[in-house]
Amino acid sequence: MEKFSFTRQPLQVSIAAALLALPLLAQAGFLDLPFEDLLKVEISSASRKLQQVQEVAAAVFVISREDIARSGARSIPEALRLAPGVEVARIANNRWAVSIRGFNGRFANKLLVLKDGRSVYSPLFSGVMWEAEDANLGDIERIEVIRGPSAAIWGANAVNGVINIISRKSADTLGTEVTASTATDEPASVTMRHGVAVGDGHLRLSAKGFDLAAAKAGDGTKGNDSWRSGRFGLRADWPAAHGGSWTLLGEAYRSRADDRMDLAIYSVATPVFDIRQTNTGSNLSLRRELPLAGGGQIEWQIGAETSLVDVETLIQEKRTTLSGEFQQRTPLGGQHELLWGGSYRLSSDQITLRPSAIFDPSSFDRQQRDWRIASVFVHDEMVLIPEKLRLSGGVRVDSDNWSSAQAQPDLRLAWTPSAETTWWTSLARAARLPSRLELDVPVNVAETAAMPPYVPAIKSIRLPPAQGTLKPEVVTSLEAGWRQRLSAQLSVDAAAFVSDYVDLVSLAAQQPQPVSPVLVIVPISSNNAAKARTQGLEVAVDWQPSANWRVQANYSQLRLSSPRLVDAAAGIAQDKLEGRVPRHRASLRSSWTLADGSHLDLWLKSTSPLKNPQVPAYTTMDLRYAFKVGEQVELAIVGQNLLDQRHLEFVSDYLPVRSTEIGRSLLVKATWRY
Repeated sequence: MEKFSFTRQPLQVSIAAALLALPLLAQAGFLDLPFEDLLKVEISSASRKLQQVQEVAAAVFVISREDIARSGARSIPEALRLAPGVEVARIANNRWAVSIRGFNGRFANKLLVLKDGRSVYSPLFSGVMWEAEDANLGDIERIEVIRGPSAAIWGANAVNGVINIISRKSADTLGTEVTASTATDEPASVTMRHGVAVGDGHLRLSAKGFDLAAAKAGDGTKGNDSWRSGRFGLRADWPAAHGGSWTLLGEAYRSRADDRMDLAIYSVATPVFDIRQTNTGSNLSLRRELPLAGGGQIEWQIGAETSLVDVETLIQEKRTTLSGEFQQRTPLGGQHELLWGGSYRLSSDQITLRPSAIFDPSSFDRQQRDWRIASVFVHDEMVLIPEKLRLSGGVRVDSDNWSSAQAQPDLRLAWTPSAETTWWTSLARAARLPSRLELDVPVNVAETAAMPPYVPAIKSIRLPPAQGTLKPEVVTSLEAGWRQRLSAQLSVDAAAFVSDYVDLVSLAAQQPQPVSPVLVIVPISSNNAAKARTQGLEVAVDWQPSANWRVQANYSQLRLSSPRLVDAAAGIAQDKLEGRVPRHRASLRSSWTLADGSHLDLWLKSTSPLKNPQVPAYTTMDLRYAFKVGEQVELAIVGQNLLDQRHLEFVSDYLPVRSTEIGRSLLVKATWRY
């Protein structure tokens, strides 16, 4: 990877330059930069009610609207780099690997992602297609990140954490906003938003479209990872006749992401070829919030969505999903607060496999399948010592038609000896349900060419498991944390954890089956033989040295180990499981508000190397400068990945696609508000 020519140590030079610049900035004079105490920020996803971070007995972090804007992030995965414990790696310009506390990959399956409480989980692979889950970042109020198992509250697949992307209320986005930008890697990007009062309520309409150019591969040649996307969204909020409120949310999208397959591991005779993935979809949901006498509240939400994933020459999935959810929160006698509810989700798919080196349609006999999951949950929060000690606990039971019912309990204790200090601990269990691909779709794992007349071709095929034999993956996690407001300007939030995983999906090679003199099939079966343990530490620091300068830093350390299995196929999978974990991740952000009201933001990020596949350690620096032009226009200049020409962040772990290197970019953005 090509580095800046003027130095061999760009990180040290950039930090020194930033520190040397501080006295000059201090002499220039500033306007106030509001300081929002890390511990006083409110969060709703930890216990399905609004509460301050200081009160939560879990590892939580809130990415605010201002954090997103001042980071220069252009997508949701980029914004998630702001949170400790969240692993974000860019595979290519249009693909990401996003996870929490290990097990990362393009199809990471132990993280539950919500948009305004609506799950964007895909039963196809038990994960999130980030290339389809874009958003107008200006419409986001905050992103709440819960690290650690949260299944007792949110259900199956909230194994290592929950990310809830919460949009702004329509009353907060009145008027018109248009943003246009161009960058060295993005010829054009436009977002538009219009908010208006409608009777007693408010309505917001928004649209976004962009065209992202292809990056370069490791050999310097042009990749095939361009990305075009268009999205339309709406949100309406209005008061209800009998108290409370109604909220209507909807969106429609279409994206086209190019890709390049390299089938060398499947067949030495198959060339590299380009493909295109198209994602289209729409969703609509209606939410009702009704306050009750005595401080309680009822909430329910219903939704419908459709999606189409079309990867040319490989696979197509059509999906329709209906969902409903209800919850009631009731204070009991001043010492207890009871939360209970349930949900139901019906997801129906139609999968078409196309003849390829990866899939064989002739052996696929479950093109259509419904997934039905019903859940009930109850949670109680008890005040043991007023304003000092709180105990909360609950359980959620999920039952679906693909696997066995799962009880997912948790128990949490929070001690607040003072208004500035919180100690907490938790013990929780969560399960990850098998995916449609794991249960039903045969996959060609590897292939060697025949060498006549004596050596036949060998094809290793992962076959669907026998009905009911693949169990959910289960984690039991013990966590502890400390939050402290050390002074009026300095807050610290730290968490440590150890998590044990059992029944992890693994592979095992079966007896070879000669098909002909020139072909031998090696069946690969799926089982739940693997185990793993993760342990780690996460720290976030928020410091405001002066009214106009803010520093935010976080650090994460993670170790993953997995006991060895005898089978060779299982061993390969375990090596990749351990090898994809970066041991250390760190982030440092410094934000200044200058005398003329302009903003200057510096963001350093560092990630330790991956061992399998090998990815070198990398450090990046982003710089953003934003200033007003009159009362209605803001201009921003953003430089990303400034420390090298390009660098590798991840290697695809499932589909055999070529990774590209993430290059340096310069962006200019103009925002009109009127």
